[in-house]
Order: sequence, then structure tokens, then C-alpha cells
Amino acid sequence: MDKDTYTAVIIIGWPLITGVLWLAFGVGFGVSFWVGGGTVVVAGIMMSVYEAKMRRQEAEADRRRAEERDRREHREKQERARREHREEQERYRKEMIRLGEQSIGLFESMPKLLSSAEALLDRAENDFADSAFAPFWDSIENAAKTLAHFDRGIHQIEDNSSDYTELIKEYKDTPPEFPLARQSVANLRVGLATAERMEALVRKAQRNFQFATIYEQRKTNQILVAGFTSLAHALAQMTRQTTASINALSSSIGAIHSRMGDITEMASWHHSEAAERQKKALEMLDNIQRGRRPFL
Repeated sequence: MDKDTYTAVIIIGWPLITGVLWLAFGVGFGVSFWVGGGTVVVAGIMMSVYEAKMRRQEAEADRRRAEERDRREHREKQERARREHREEQERYRKEMIRLGEQSIGLFESMPKLLSSAEALLDRAENDFADSAFAPFWDSIENAAKTLAHFDRGIHQIEDNSSDYTELIKEYKDTPPEFPLARQSVANLRVGLATAERMEALVRKAQRNFQFATIYEQRKTNQILVAGFTSLAHALAQMTRQTTASINALSSSIGAIHSRMGDITEMASWHHSEAAERQKKALEMLDNIQRGRRPFL
């Protein structure tokens, strides 16, 4: 090819070649751009799907954690309620035992109080025979105080038995026994004879001018025992009030054993330690009744 022909080819063909190259470049770039853009779109969609899935999984995990927390709190609440119930029941049981122990202790003190009152009345009879005016009323006043403590003890046992009755309504297991039997309470009526003996001595003294004069000086003396305000009040009301106290206690003890059952009561009476303590106290009450002086 000669120089002129080569030059003509270059002049004519170069624009054509350049155009073809730019066309190829444009097509390639467009395809690349389209493919790249599609990849971005697909990646965005996949990311959105992934994030949605993660949110669902996280929400499900939160839901499960919440459910587990609720179940745990429910279990803890139930366990706390059971523990509080057990503790409450144990408090009831201990309180019933305490009430019973205090009551049997008070019952054991009853014969000792009556024995002291009887000894004071024996002394009062001797003072009366010796015309010892002031010592007579000293003995009577001390006997009245002793019998007031006897009545107060009965009241306390009755209060204990009433509290025990309320507790067994709340106690769900078999309650500890209340250690006093009905026949034991009935024997406390021995104290009524002591109160009547005191009243008989007072009436006899009041028929004597000199003894009655001393009484008028002392009848307002305070008796510092709940239920009585003065010596005169104690002497006038002792038998009546003690009778009412014994009747109330008998009714309360009867209610306990009716609820618990006579079989339980008899089993307790024959086999428990409390029964032995009651028997000793009952023997002392019987001895007081047998050894008491006849009324003047």
C-alpha cells in the first residue's frame, strides 16, 4: 500500500474505529452499571429480609425471656406464699403450745392458792376466837386477795382456751392438744367452798359490834387484783364471780374438746405428760376438800 492510500485509510477509518470503540465502551459500561445496580438492589433486599428475620428472632427471644421471667416470678411467688403459710402455721402451732403450757401451769397453781386461802381462814377463825379484831381482818383481807388471784387464774385459762379455739380454726394440720380436761375444770369448784367459808366468817364477824367497827374502817381498802376494787367488793362478789369464771372456763374447754373429739381428750388424759400434772393438782384439790374445816 502506498503512502497516499495509507493516509486515505487513516483519515477515513479512524473516526469509524473511534466510534466503534466508544460504542463498545458505552455498551460495556451500561451493562456493568445495570449489573452492579441490580446487585446493590438484591443485596439491599437480602439485608432487609435478614434484618426483619433478626428482629423477629429478637422479638421471639424477648417474648420467651418475658415468659420465663413471668414463670420464675410466679414460681417464686408461689414458693414465698407456701413458705409464709408454713411459717404462719408454725407460729399458730407454737402459740397453741404456749397457751396450753401456760394454762396447765396456772391450773397447777390453783391448789396452792386455795391451800393458802384455807390456811388464812383457819387463822381468821383463831383470831375471832381470841377476839383479835385487827388480825382477824388482816387474815380475811389476805384470804380475799388470794381468792382474787384464784379467780384471775381461772380467767386467764379461759382467755387462753378462747384464743386456742380461734387458732385451731386457722390451723390446717392436727393441732397440739389443749392440756386441760373437762373433769379437771369441774374440780376447780372446790374453790367455791373456800369462798363460801370466807363469806360465812365475815357474816359472823359483822354480827359482832367490835369486829364490825374495825371492818367499817377497812372495807374501802383496795384489792389490787383485776376484777375487784375494794375489800368490801371482794367479800360481796367473790363467790358469784368465781362461779361465773368457772362456768365460762368449763364452757370454753367443752367447746375445744367437742371440736377435737372426746376420743382425743381421753387419749390425752390417759397418756400425756399434762395428764400427770393435772392428776397431781387434782389430788391436791381433793386433799383440800377433805381437810377443810366445817363452817362455823
